[in-house]
Amino acid sequence: MSQTIDNLTETLSEDLYEKTRKQLNTFIDETNALLAAGDALHEDRTTQARERLTAFLKGAALKGAEAVAVDATVEQPPLTRVINDAKGYVKTHPWVAVGAAAGVGLIVSVLLNRRP
Repeated sequence: MSQTIDNLTETLSEDLYEKTRKQLNTFIDETNALLAAGDALHEDRTTQARERLTAFLKGAALKGAEAVAVDATVEQPPLTRVINDAKGYVKTHPWVAVGAAAGVGLIVSVLLNRRP
């Protein structure tokens, strides 16, 4: 069940990313068309506006890449981050996790079965 929820969350996240990316590309195309149309009217202002817009979009792209890289882990409480890291480790190394659980179970059973 948890895996299904994780897959659904990942799919929704990818869909949202793709939709946002398409809208941003549409915005950039429309802006470039508008700037190209304005080139004939005011060449000085248009080139200046194009340079400013290009710098702004590059900065926004870098900030967006940083936000994706951070993946909002900064806002999570430390315990949630540790649990998510543990889940990720167990998903990538399942047999190590099974061995560790078996070892802990063995130690607990030995301690509980000791007779004073």
